[in-house]
Amino acid sequence: PKTDIVFLKVHKSASSTVMNILFRFGEMHNLTFAFPTGGGNQLFYPRHFLAGFVQGFSPWSPQRFNILCHHMRFLQPEVQKVVSSSAVYFSILRNPVQLMESSFVYYKSTSAFSRAHSLEEFFRQPYHFYNPTNSDSHYAKNLMTFDFGFNPDGEVSAERVQLMLKAIEASFDLLLISEYFDESMVLLKEMLCWDLDSVVSFPLNIRDSSTKSPLSDTIVEKIKDWNRLDWEIYIYFNRTFWERIDRDIGRERMQQEVKALQERQAELARTCLQGTGSVAPKDIKDSSLQPLQHGNAKILGYNLKQGLDKNMEHTCRRLVTPELQYSSILFKKQF
Repeated sequence: PKTDIVFLKVHKSASSTVMNILFRFGEMHNLTFAFPTGGGNQLFYPRHFLAGFVQGFSPWSPQRFNILCHHMRFLQPEVQKVVSSSAVYFSILRNPVQLMESSFVYYKSTSAFSRAHSLEEFFRQPYHFYNPTNSDSHYAKNLMTFDFGFNPDGEVSAERVQLMLKAIEASFDLLLISEYFDESMVLLKEMLCWDLDSVVSFPLNIRDSSTKSPLSDTIVEKIKDWNRLDWEIYIYFNRTFWERIDRDIGRERMQQEVKALQERQAELARTCLQGTGSVAPKDIKDSSLQPLQHGNAKILGYNLKQGLDKNMEHTCRRLVTPELQYSSILFKKQF
């Protein structure tokens, strides 16, 4: 199994669920994490990543960490200072239309979104709300492009897009697609030589559907245009994702693998969870399992069954521990 891993945690793309998978694997195999100094939950985002942001890193005696997975703005030469040269790099993408809809609710308090009552209103005159010089403007335009380290306000020429895609491809071994999460986990498991249980997960940091709004075709087209760089990244790597499945696994075996993964997840849900799945924040009984509530989003969580034996309780609890709590548990363990 591969143990040296860089995960670029792209915002609002099922990345908290992936992070939980990495946390559990790292904890189980006693691996070291590249934590933000002081144990925060972001590596001084939105600044470009620097090795000095990592707790315990020193340029004089560079220590290599096994897993780098907290929010950062990617800058590979600096990342290479804190992980081994054999580390596997991967990230996850999401359709920019859904990404923007999600960001609008989740990052409601940012400068670009706070005054707009709806995406419709925002897109009637985007530059009335959006100012590229504001320090939080990246949440409102080409957010994936920004997280990968590029300029979200750059011109969209064919040449520039090509350079960006080639740069991402050169840096990353695998790009997952959040709309095909189970297929993504099968690809990840294959690439990392992990077993099935290592990539099983329950969806974390997801919104209650009451805060989701359907988008008109007109708005969908406006979102694609506005996030043209993100759209180019998504379209390109969605294609290579399926090419890779066809090349390395084949559709038939992929279906079998996905089925096995879903069955295992269902089995764990029956074992671990009260009720059938996620619950509204007000219904979470154990305060240590309460996810951070952000913007206008209602973030769901879980209740564990009572009376589980000690090992099973630990397994189940780790599957549903929200990112901030889990990160701080691991930080305390490591330091």
